[in-house]
Amino acid sequence: MYFETARGMRPAPLTHNPFNALVMPRPIGWISTLDANGVANLAPYSYFNAVSADPPFVMFAPNAASPGQSKDTWRNLAAVPEFVVNLVCVADGVVMNATSQPFPPGVDEFTACGVERRPCELIRPPRVASAKAALECRVYQFVQLPKGSDGRESHVVIGAVVGIHIADEVIHEGRIDERLMMPVARLGYLNYGTLGEVFEMVRPT
Repeated sequence: MYFETARGMRPAPLTHNPFNALVMPRPIGWISTLDANGVANLAPYSYFNAVSADPPFVMFAPNAASPGQSKDTWRNLAAVPEFVVNLVCVADGVVMNATSQPFPPGVDEFTACGVERRPCELIRPPRVASAKAALECRVYQFVQLPKGSDGRESHVVIGAVVGIHIADEVIHEGRIDERLMMPVARLGYLNYGTLGEVFEMVRPT
């Protein structure tokens, strides 16, 4: 089938927006921020990825759930433009999902969901203690996207990675062992996945 996106994202026979299921698997950025009063927020975003290795930059999209609303993460970054990308491993999958529930503004998800925290070195928001890796970031740029078909606000946050925490046990012979990272990936709809077969392909010269 073929359809023009401007005519709608659910043409027959589709009953759901197919975009999430087409662009997958996606890494999950478990983003921790602080509000103006110093209260921590922790929320997962699967519209997240690395965009540059050197210098290291990441991006994620804290898009509103409905018109006239904004995510706590988005509001927090306006007050404290720093965030941590905590990489989600299999062991943290359930509690990561718990932090996605719509808590009222000002609720600390670390406390509400029983997530242990650790301080960062260069920025103010805390990181997730159990994360196999965490990226300390400062906001580099906010990008305003066009509103969604229902009027929802959409944004992209680009962050400069200023510090990286890595669990020693995932480093093997000078490299990160992806199997030991045990990442959780977002698929389509409410589906998630883990690493299957890992194989190497040498680039042609």
